[in-house]
Amino acid sequence: MGAYGRRAAVTARIVTGMVLSMTVNVGCFSERSFRLDPRDSVALPESGLPEDGCSTREWLRRAHAQLAPLLPPGGRPPLLTEEISNGDGRAVDVFAHFGVDRGSLQNILRNLRGITYSAQAASREYYIHRQAPPWPGFEDIWIPIRLPIDLELSYSGRIGYARDAQGRIIDADCIVILPGLFGDHGVKRSADLAIPLRESGYHVLHLELRGHGQTEARYPAVTHTFGVVEPDDLIQVADWLQAQPHIRRTGLIGYCWNANIVLLAAWYENRLPDDPAISPALRPYYVCPVEPQKRRFEAGVIAFSPVVRWEVLMDELDRPRNRLVHPVYAAIQDTIRDRMVLKGWPSPSGNLRLLVSHESDHYGLPLPRGAAEGYPVLRLLPYKDQPATDKLGRARMPVLIVHGADDPLVPVQDAADLIASVSNRKVAGLILPTGGHVGFAAYAPRYYLSLIRNFFDPRTGPAACAAESAGSPAVVRKARP
Repeated sequence: MGAYGRRAAVTARIVTGMVLSMTVNVGCFSERSFRLDPRDSVALPESGLPEDGCSTREWLRRAHAQLAPLLPPGGRPPLLTEEISNGDGRAVDVFAHFGVDRGSLQNILRNLRGITYSAQAASREYYIHRQAPPWPGFEDIWIPIRLPIDLELSYSGRIGYARDAQGRIIDADCIVILPGLFGDHGVKRSADLAIPLRESGYHVLHLELRGHGQTEARYPAVTHTFGVVEPDDLIQVADWLQAQPHIRRTGLIGYCWNANIVLLAAWYENRLPDDPAISPALRPYYVCPVEPQKRRFEAGVIAFSPVVRWEVLMDELDRPRNRLVHPVYAAIQDTIRDRMVLKGWPSPSGNLRLLVSHESDHYGLPLPRGAAEGYPVLRLLPYKDQPATDKLGRARMPVLIVHGADDPLVPVQDAADLIASVSNRKVAGLILPTGGHVGFAAYAPRYYLSLIRNFFDPRTGPAACAAESAGSPAVVRKARP
């Protein structure tokens, strides 16, 4: 690099630091609450469903056509499932469509909007040693979870029941919400969605998984497994909910890494008895048997900004990241370091691979390959020379994946590659022109709430119009060179 290039680079860093400092001072780069009012959302007409049924993909096309005016004007048009794939199982160049430079996703000057939306959706407070502030209309509960090892576990939940004008609990579906990685009941994004969904006539359960919030506080010995065992827990939660009075079907929403887990739950609910993703060493640690006649999360599953190629993210976090050059990676490493300090793991750092290994070892599963034994369970796409099973091909409930083109943490092409690889028409994908990483309430609040409300609507949602059979048996996708 010449002298001019060096001076330009130094100047860019100085300006970036100034922009970061100014935005932090005015609150643009801190968590914000975006109150969503059901009265501002748009309901789809019941007459819009075809009488002979439709898939989730067809439902999304119809729904988006009516909800698109709620998106802010300007920018490239969103991509829906069929537009994401070029027809042979491969994705189109999503970055080219949206005019996004992949190499600048974590550059504050070049991706200020994506990073800002992401920061406004991210929580940096932890409610483990203290209770999160209450939500109106919700109560804190505990849901028992059976384990195959000599440990106790219940999940901390915050549930709000939909009621009629007289205050009586009504019969309705229950939507389960999972916050992002290590999130808890204090995440503002969760309350901002849960409250209007309850007001819209749904029962809503916000859940703190293993290693999250009050579940972590009460059961510190039951560490997080990043999705290896949590899908089994979620099936138990669904069964518990559906055994309660006034609860009909269940639905599921997840964000970030917990969006991975809701996608895994969609697979796990209809997995094969001898699914190749689950090694013989792992099988004894799953409690829920395969039950083809029993349905969970029948109302549908939504995954916002899943960390599709999480192994690549682990590679990126193997070394310390500079806060000015890679501010999002640096923020994730702060979260990882906080977790290591909380658990008392040796040599706390921002190394995600090390954290996953520590958590796996502490849980006490005698696995031949340690944490790596669970990697095939977690893998949604091939990684290097490691294949992945077509997990979403097994989904038999509606599944919707939503991603932002300027996501600074998870490159949108990864989500597009996953969506394009799935032939199961119960699985649909939507890529919006912006929204950063899970920052869709900041970008387009009316569209965001309307999409969710209509997706789960028992009369006009994709579950109401589905006419297809369950996904085909899992196949193995080979890693591409």
